[in-house]
Amino acid sequence: MTNNDRPTKNERRQHARDVARQRAEAEKRRKRRNRWFLQGGIGLAIVAIAVIVAVVVVNLNNQPTASAAGPKNMATGAIQFTGSDGKVTPVTTKAVTAKGTASPVPTSNANGAVAVTEYVDWACPVCKQFEAAYADQILDKVKSGDATLAIHPVSILDRNYQNSRYASRAANAAMCVANYAPDKFLDVQTQFFDNQPEEGTSGLTDAQIAKLVKAGGATGSNVSECLSNERFKGWVTKSTNAVLADKSLQGTQGFGTPTVLVNGKKVDTLTDVITEIDAAAK
Repeated sequence: MTNNDRPTKNERRQHARDVARQRAEAEKRRKRRNRWFLQGGIGLAIVAIAVIVAVVVVNLNNQPTASAAGPKNMATGAIQFTGSDGKVTPVTTKAVTAKGTASPVPTSNANGAVAVTEYVDWACPVCKQFEAAYADQILDKVKSGDATLAIHPVSILDRNYQNSRYASRAANAAMCVANYAPDKFLDVQTQFFDNQPEEGTSGLTDAQIAKLVKAGGATGSNVSECLSNERFKGWVTKSTNAVLADKSLQGTQGFGTPTVLVNGKKVDTLTDVITEIDAAAK
């Protein structure tokens, strides 16, 4: 390289300015890129947190919670009926609060009448047989004022219906009717036993359950929403667990349905239920 080939002083200055400008532009691009990644990362983190929160909320809403409030007219865990002059009347009570528990003490025992309590699962074939054999006789004693009747819905037979939770959904239906249409409870129960699905099947669909409730005379938007939302799902679980934990209700093979009490005493042989009611009345 000769002296003539060397860059002039002005050319060297221009080159230095060009290099400085290129470096400055590169630094600007780097900062913009980092800022974009930072903002994008924060945005993705916010989205991820929102998704996690949504999933948690949905899961919590879908879980049967032991603190769920109970239905009205079932303060003892059962819906109760008294009678006179040939009529049967449901006993109205407030709902058990979310933090409360059902009272073991009956809210009604009119004039010393014999207190009959039935623990039933609407999915239970033996309960269906029991009702067919004895329901009318027991109700006659209620209508005359000789007895009161308390029906305590439970859910213990989900396992027999192909993971469809039929027994639990049926128990929720019982509680919806007790809450919104207690005077139709016995008619709805008859519909469920008359149309009971066979064990080993998937049970009844939600639409079929709603149809039976309507056929029993329990209608209205409140009833429909209670069924579709399974409003008392948590109470079905809580109430059933309390029954299963009560040793006084257990037989030689644990708790089973139907379980019948006469004045608080468990009837060991169901075919003796009318005899025991009559004996208690004396």
